[in-house]
Amino acid sequence: MRVAIASMSTGEVASFGIMYVSAALRRAGHDVTLIEAERIEPVLVELRRHRPDVLAFSVTTGLHRIYLAWARAAKRAWPEITTLMGGPHPTFFPEVIDEPAIDAIVIGEGESTAPDLLEAIAARDGRVVDGARYKLDGKVIVGTLRPPEQQLDRLPIPDRELYYNASRFHRTFPVKPFLASRGCPYRCTYCFNRTLNDMYRGRTKAVRVRSPEAVVEEIRQVGRRWPMKLVWFLDANFVVSKAWVKELCYLLARDIRLPFYCKVRPNLVDASLARILALGGCTGVGMGIECGDDRLRNDVLERNVSRDMILEACRHLHDAGIAVMSFNMVGLPGETYEMARSTVDLNIEARVEYAMATVFQPYPRTVLARRAIDEGHFHGDFDRLDTNYYSTCQMREHVPGDRRRIENLQRLFGIAVANPGVRRHLDRLVELRAPRFYTELFKRHHRHSFYRQFYERYRNPKAELLRSRAGL
Repeated sequence: MRVAIASMSTGEVASFGIMYVSAALRRAGHDVTLIEAERIEPVLVELRRHRPDVLAFSVTTGLHRIYLAWARAAKRAWPEITTLMGGPHPTFFPEVIDEPAIDAIVIGEGESTAPDLLEAIAARDGRVVDGARYKLDGKVIVGTLRPPEQQLDRLPIPDRELYYNASRFHRTFPVKPFLASRGCPYRCTYCFNRTLNDMYRGRTKAVRVRSPEAVVEEIRQVGRRWPMKLVWFLDANFVVSKAWVKELCYLLARDIRLPFYCKVRPNLVDASLARILALGGCTGVGMGIECGDDRLRNDVLERNVSRDMILEACRHLHDAGIAVMSFNMVGLPGETYEMARSTVDLNIEARVEYAMATVFQPYPRTVLARRAIDEGHFHGDFDRLDTNYYSTCQMREHVPGDRRRIENLQRLFGIAVANPGVRRHLDRLVELRAPRFYTELFKRHHRHSFYRQFYERYRNPKAELLRSRAGL
């Protein structure tokens, strides 16, 4: 079958969900095309040119409204086209199959399910496909939950050509993304991984890893074909297994010799791990600080990470020559502006190179969203959530004017951590009504910091010195 995957243009790294599913579909003999666009009109033009049998989307909650509109427009133009939705939204909201414009959905990871689903759609014999739901003659055929692939090395290599042939940006950008593991064992209340773990409890491991040899071979293959100066590991938690990380870092230092970026958790970082990462070529990490208030961080978010753990982890990473980008949230349930301001203070004390902040969004079917509704912090109307987490604060304000202060704080957060002058006047700056100016300021600072502090960390001399001292 001819499959077109339509995706919103974001300027970010390519979607691994799309690349993995495309590779699986190609392996099953299907023809796959990617359509990246910001609006529906270019999508319709490309559909008219390619005339696919199936139009597929990988969808997160919030963006689902846009993709549903795209599906409706495609159906109006070509009623015979089959629309297929995968990704987090149909996984957590399988009732989206009841939308008239949606013909089929994939629940959970799609590499095994998507080829089986297309085969069933083509056969029209009403067979049940585990991990999917689809419509046939006015009825919905419902499959049971399919456990994800346990041996990740069995999966095909992600179909990078899908993006790189279609986009000069993806093809020439010197930072290339990779995925060495899947899953996270922690139970943070705001995260979808907790919900996924509960869905698959007893049927899969919370964390599945690829063999270090397979990861390194994929990096080697990508480096032979496309420009690459930095390896970007997108794993939710790269350092869950210290033994696995040690073996992978040894191979990265021996066979790849490129800098890399990964995500870590403060409670897992000690001096030994930081040194292992540095010797493997790590020049930057992302680490969740999330909140400066101990009660909110541990009782509400259930991070189970102390202030001392955060400070110690940052110290060990800095001693190893590794820059830290922190992830933070403001506008949490029950949080006042003064409480959110303490998160700025903790980032300053931790000396992070770039403090990234978002406005908390109570994504449906997460533990924290339910708690926010039950405790009266959130109105419960998920359709009012924006398409990103840099926008409006959804929580009820406990101090008049705090919603504006918190939204302004998110825009000024990273600048305040990096600049003492801004910090001194922060309480006055958050009172101003300048949403467009602050939003543009945030975008420019974010782009500058991301590129200079992390995308270009391959120029870090301290990490190279540590590697040379180790004889690697």
